[in-house]
Amino acid sequence: MTEPRRPLHLAVALGVSAGVYAASLAGVTTLQAGQEAALAADRAPAADALATLRAHNDRLAAQVEAAAAAFDAAAGGYRRIASGLDRLDRHLAKLGATVARIEGAAVALPARAPLPSVSRASVSVAPAVHATTGASGR
Repeated sequence: MTEPRRPLHLAVALGVSAGVYAASLAGVTTLQAGQEAALAADRAPAADALATLRAHNDRLAAQVEAAAAAFDAAAGGYRRIASGLDRLDRHLAKLGATVARIEGAAVALPARAPLPSVSRASVSVAPAVHATTGASGR
């Protein structure tokens, strides 16, 4: 038996069609890469603006966090001052009660009180002393 011959033109047609397909894919890829490069160039200002906006947003978020921390510190100080004012108010109430008792006692005193008389005291002169000590070295 004789072997059937395969037609060579089918292999050539298959190879040529694969080559044409590969060339068309390469062309499409080149066109698509060019389009994507152009699109990226067109979007570059927007990307830069977005990066600037993102940086501004980060700075703003940091400022908000700092303001929140300052607010918390101020609120804590306010709470400490408020508790101190409560203590001060209690002390002032006690002082007011003491002042009221003193005023009541002062009202009960007579308007004028006789003062004791002071007599002149006599002063006697100390006697003269003639003594020497050996402390001075003489």
